[in-house]
Amino acid sequence: MRFRKAAAVAGCGLLVSAASALGQFAGPAVSTSSANAGAPPSALRVQYSDVKIMPGDIVSITTYGAPELSTNTSTSIDSPTATGGSVTGLKIGAEGEIVLPYLGVVKLAGMTPPQASAFLEKELRDKGILVDPQVTVALVDSPTRVITVLGEVQRPAPVPAFGQLRLLDVIAACGGFTPLASHTITIRRIGDPNPITVILGTDPKTTDETNIPLMAGDTVIVPKVGNVFVIGQVRTPSAIPLSSNAPVTVMRAIAMAGGLNFGAALSRVVIIRKTPDDHHVEIQMDLKKVMKGKERDIALASDDVLLVPSNSFKAGMAVGGAGLTTGATTAMIYRIP
Repeated sequence: MRFRKAAAVAGCGLLVSAASALGQFAGPAVSTSSANAGAPPSALRVQYSDVKIMPGDIVSITTYGAPELSTNTSTSIDSPTATGGSVTGLKIGAEGEIVLPYLGVVKLAGMTPPQASAFLEKELRDKGILVDPQVTVALVDSPTRVITVLGEVQRPAPVPAFGQLRLLDVIAACGGFTPLASHTITIRRIGDPNPITVILGTDPKTTDETNIPLMAGDTVIVPKVGNVFVIGQVRTPSAIPLSSNAPVTVMRAIAMAGGLNFGAALSRVVIIRKTPDDHHVEIQMDLKKVMKGKERDIALASDDVLLVPSNSFKAGMAVGGAGLTTGATTAMIYRIP
């Protein structure tokens, strides 16, 4: 396969733009050049109090000073996160109802736990059962009330969501990130056609901006970071995964590939990048100038190919004619002047 330089219509502007984008680090596998961590403001306003009781949920009811009006029934559980056993609480029926002493059948489905508490207090007061009732309704378990975590975490699994959980709580419950996890996380929320994108960043000061509250039914997707491919005159040509918390620059990638061979042409190193319109551009670097601090070390992006070509004279000195032939062939295939 032949890689060509950017077309004339793209000109130097495309190369300069690509080089500028590579010079910024916004976390692995992030297509934007923005380095700011954050999440949509609307995602930060979601609260556990917004969760509504649904059929199949198990709720506990505590009435202060009236144990006979508090739940003490054991209910078997069979949720995706349960390993068997039972919990203390009442199961909401198919029509959203439960049966309580003195009150009989009451419907709680569709209410939030605070709303259900206020509703039961009013019922007890209006029917003259208690003068000043204080009732607390809480979710205990549910066959469906979970947050699903997929992708690059240690133990992808549903996480119970019966209290206010935040993004990092859920990640921690799954054992934390794998070494290949991206810091750009996607959250799919029931009823919201647009995914929520959270960029964690690497600065601990941005935790409050990115550790958003989650809701039951959310699906958290942690993608894998991309790779960069180092070929040519390095000791170990290989695919190198982008780091989850620091940029992989050209110099770092070469070091991870074992360092340079004697026959490397330091002044003609090339980054070959695929553009969104399926073209290839070449960004040329002079490693000699980078080593002397005269040029910036460029951060690589996902799927970049870093080519370290041969210096024909050096290669010939190191390995004889075979090195000269290899250098000439490499230059021909990639059309490097």
